[in-house]
Amino acid sequence: MTPRWQGWAALRPGVLCYGGRIGATGRHAHRAAQLLTGEGLVLRGADGRDHAVRAALIPANAPHTIVRGTADGLLALVDPARIGQPGGGEAAPGSAAAWRLGPDVPVTGDLDTLTALVDALTGHVAPRPPHPALAGAERAVRRMLPGRVRLSDVARAVHLSESRLSHLFTAEFGLPFRPYVLWARLDGVWSSLAAGATLTEAAHAAGFADAAHLSRVVRRMMGNAPSAMTAGVRWLS
Repeated sequence: MTPRWQGWAALRPGVLCYGGRIGATGRHAHRAAQLLTGEGLVLRGADGRDHAVRAALIPANAPHTIVRGTADGLLALVDPARIGQPGGGEAAPGSAAAWRLGPDVPVTGDLDTLTALVDALTGHVAPRPPHPALAGAERAVRRMLPGRVRLSDVARAVHLSESRLSHLFTAEFGLPFRPYVLWARLDGVWSSLAAGATLTEAAHAAGFADAAHLSRVVRRMMGNAPSAMTAGVRWLS
């Protein structure tokens, strides 16, 4: 039986870190690149085939499923600006969505192990600066959150048409404006949970209508109900 999520979590700049039991998920995709390690993992990539992996790096916005989890593993959701195709890895057979990492990658460990692994995978990748208008748009979105964020207001703030800004979000970030804003709201949820808030409190603090709204978004972007992924999680400072 696939284990439920239970372990520790921590926020670091540009990274959501997790270690412990990793459960199965439905098919999903999200803005972050995902590092995943553990014995016995089975992932389903965009090709619809199942692949047994020990350590994998899944690019941002790539549809994937955790078919079988692991009793003890590591997971990191990483800002995609920090990460590229890992050197020394190989594409999972038949899959454009996941790269297997080499056998020397540690599959269990503590927060220091995981942060060192993320640093090792991303240290050689020079962050790609976004289009200047997108950098301004990201700042505008952060200023507007947790309130309502309209494309028209953000476009006005960066002196672009709505259509041009919408095109830039899709071309540069790989997802449209509205899903980008929802992912930004999820960042607020993780921050609230790390500070000790309940799911309902975190949902309201991030600007979701209610816990049910948050649950729908998390299911779509993370492949599971938020309660299933957070009930057994201990947040580290």
